[in-house]
Amino acid sequence: MKKLIINRVVYTVETVAGKSYGADVKFSTGLNIIYGPNSVGKSSLITGIIYCLGGEKCLGVFQNKQNPFKPEFYDRINNEKITKSYVTLEVSNGSDTVILMRSIINKTDVVGLKKTTIENSGSVPQTRYLIASGDGVFSSEGLQAFLFKFLDWDIVDVPTYDAGYSKLYFENLLPLFFVEQRAGWSQIQARQVMRYSIREVKKVTFEYLMGLDRFDIHLTEIKRRAIQDRIQKLKRDLNDYEERILVPANGSVENGVLMIRRKDTGVLTIDNTIKTLREQYQEQIKDVEILSTVSEDADSQENSLRRKLRITAHRVRKAADKVNLLMQEIASYENYINRININKVKNRQLKKIEGIAPELNISTCPVCENPLPAHGEGECSLCHQDLKRKISTPDENLEFLEDEKASFEKILDAKRLELRKTRYQLQQHKETEKSLTETIDHQLSTYVGPQLAAYRHKVVQLDTLDKEIELLKRSKEKWSSLNSLRNQINELEKEDESLKIKVKEYEESKNDQTLLGSLVINFRNNVRQLRLLKGKDVLISTIKIDETDSYAPYLDEYDLYNISSSSDNVRILLSYYLALLQTAISSTNPKVKFPNLLILDEPKQQNLDNQDIITFIDLLEHLPKNSCQVILTTFSDQKKDKNLFKQFIRHEMFSEYDYLLKEIPSDSPQK
Repeated sequence: MKKLIINRVVYTVETVAGKSYGADVKFSTGLNIIYGPNSVGKSSLITGIIYCLGGEKCLGVFQNKQNPFKPEFYDRINNEKITKSYVTLEVSNGSDTVILMRSIINKTDVVGLKKTTIENSGSVPQTRYLIASGDGVFSSEGLQAFLFKFLDWDIVDVPTYDAGYSKLYFENLLPLFFVEQRAGWSQIQARQVMRYSIREVKKVTFEYLMGLDRFDIHLTEIKRRAIQDRIQKLKRDLNDYEERILVPANGSVENGVLMIRRKDTGVLTIDNTIKTLREQYQEQIKDVEILSTVSEDADSQENSLRRKLRITAHRVRKAADKVNLLMQEIASYENYINRININKVKNRQLKKIEGIAPELNISTCPVCENPLPAHGEGECSLCHQDLKRKISTPDENLEFLEDEKASFEKILDAKRLELRKTRYQLQQHKETEKSLTETIDHQLSTYVGPQLAAYRHKVVQLDTLDKEIELLKRSKEKWSSLNSLRNQINELEKEDESLKIKVKEYEESKNDQTLLGSLVINFRNNVRQLRLLKGKDVLISTIKIDETDSYAPYLDEYDLYNISSSSDNVRILLSYYLALLQTAISSTNPKVKFPNLLILDEPKQQNLDNQDIITFIDLLEHLPKNSCQVILTTFSDQKKDKNLFKQFIRHEMFSEYDYLLKEIPSDSPQK
């Protein structure tokens, strides 16, 4: 099982004045502490590691134009314009060592790769460039493809919420062994990247990294849900299409066959109905031929009225169709307005909630530390997740909704007026049609006699039969055209049934039981050491791992994340991430992919007591040094605390003015 070991990080910054600045930090296996007060560059050192690994999205950066570093790394340092800035990372997998070099300014979408150490990089002139962001990161020349191969990880496709598939990206796996300083301590995998729309991404990444046999079954379950969603949509579409055929034809369905109900023939299949109507048509043709000799003298008189009658009948049908269409449109607009009213209520409630913030003296979001109620471009003010649009305030939303409602109501009024006019026109056309029919009937019976009236009646019957036959033929064609949709549903249902059997046959493997059992035991032990649930050992012994909720720890009867103090949540997270590392170290399962690395950026800033961080460091100290690596940034203003872990400090910034980047003399070997 390969590991991910951070050996060394080097920053190189040059200014327009020819000055050089930099930092060179070496790490070892086991515990590594980056020590110093706030705002001197501890997190910037971590940022360099994550940036070289192509994981900047876990830092809250979702657009290529955004830079995850502070301005002194890419803009100006000591009031001098920066002309060159890059970071070099040396990593090992336990057997091979490489260096990754990535520019902080200019061409930031590629990473230089050399299969050597930083110390010997000068003797290896050839650099291979890998795609670090955008399309191609999983191609043969992509950084993520290299990292997966370097760590002996399988590249897998996982289902998405849009019924497609996505690669499981490195930035999806990072949140299980890297906790970012700001939002990262709010919950487990707080910085999980959601932009790929991967279904149940937190569960998927856990099962993948921890080597659960359930990973494949979980993907099968997700695939089943996607198939079921697809089946439901196709069935809704099929029902809509079938209804459009059945209603005009007065049809029904029996065992998938289209049946037609008529007063004279009863219920027959559509084929038999068409056959019967054609026979009736042929019989009536003969009767018409006999009566046609009587009608010749009245043709000229009747034709004019018939033309008018046909035109009027056509107008009746068109007006009726328009009435139906307008009624559908009006229903749609009424639905829109109802939804707008619902959104208005929600925004008024949100406005009330925002009003509570001043009373509680909350000026910044506790998760992302952005000022309230402002929002960052392209990301949520609470979770920094990528959004398709900028989030508006409730007032802006209400103003927009009022405008939108007014627009829809104006359109709705116009449509209702048009509906009234169309109904009036329809009534007028029907009266005209009735008048023409009565006139024809009167003239035929008065001037031509009952024989011609009988002829006319037969002709009308023939017209009606012909139209019915044509309608049924079109209905039959449309019904047959839906077979491809029915076949698609049948195939999906067969696939769903096959996957259902596969899931049903799965039983939790011994490996999964062992691994999850070990995780629970390690978590409980860590919780005890970090003084969570003090004096409640019975309660601690009931902590479980919720396989249905991203494998997070929980209690049946209590909210584990809201028990006593503000630092409880951080202690839970420390206990959990450490338990992941402990479980991976102790596991003999070759499927476990966890890289035996933890990068924890400043947990102490989250109201954690000095005693808790010292206890946590003591727990880390007892890990087998050669089996893992932990990089922890922290600080204590108590000298006695520092002395307890001084041996693990790999880099220290001694004061609030002792920044990570330091000027390098021109005669320095590093320069």
